[in-house]
Amino acid sequence: MKRYRMWLMVALSAMALAVSGCGGSSNDQKAAQATKSESITVSAAASLQAAANELKDNFIKSRHLDPTQITLNFGGSGTLRQQIENGAPASIFISADEKNMHQLQEKNLVTKVKPLISNSLVLIVPKDKPQITLEQVPSVNRLALGTVETVPAGKYAKQALTKLNLWNQVESKIVYAKDVKAVAAYVAEGSADAGFVYKTDAIDLKDRVQIVATAPSDSHDPIRYPIALVTKYDNELAQQFYEYLTSKEAQQILQKYGFTSIDNSAK
Repeated sequence: MKRYRMWLMVALSAMALAVSGCGGSSNDQKAAQATKSESITVSAAASLQAAANELKDNFIKSRHLDPTQITLNFGGSGTLRQQIENGAPASIFISADEKNMHQLQEKNLVTKVKPLISNSLVLIVPKDKPQITLEQVPSVNRLALGTVETVPAGKYAKQALTKLNLWNQVESKIVYAKDVKAVAAYVAEGSADAGFVYKTDAIDLKDRVQIVATAPSDSHDPIRYPIALVTKYDNELAQQFYEYLTSKEAQQILQKYGFTSIDNSAK
């Protein structure tokens, strides 16, 4: 009888383990099925365009998903923030500044906010034009900046020029652009004589523009990119892509494009 009870307990334990294992597998299968049927939009600062496209491609391939399941929406961070406030179907938001993210936090529109990467502000001129210093910026005829109200790079540029006592001298010469990519394009095409962009944008157009100066880090707010899930459109696919974007693998790809890890940045 004792031997029978012992074997019965062993059998019941084995069955419990099997059921537990099936439950875990079932949850994993449900998560996998969900990601294959779901779709998301990622609203990201324009300066992330090249890096974000590679990150999306890597994630899609590793999960065997359809490329149409993840849509990337690029623009000025202020414009993207306004879109989210108005109900645009974004599941993930990556801002080029902390202010726009804080505004969404205050309205409880985002969750899981954390710093992603940082950048630096540089002055560029067309590749074949003479170099200038920051102090010589007032000598140019047209200076390209992102719209200060909606483009963080434009806001940082105004802060730097004000700190350097140059803003009043250049304000009348400014050509405003909808985002930092447009600023870089103006300079590359010769529509502007110089412009302030992120280091990453200058690297992306290194064959057409040249960096002639870097704005002192103490002349503007820290350039940090926070990432968050948008509460209204959160789903399994969004959570998995968020985890990937904040992984070490993603950090290495971002650094390849000129971004700096927050952990290695001057705070």
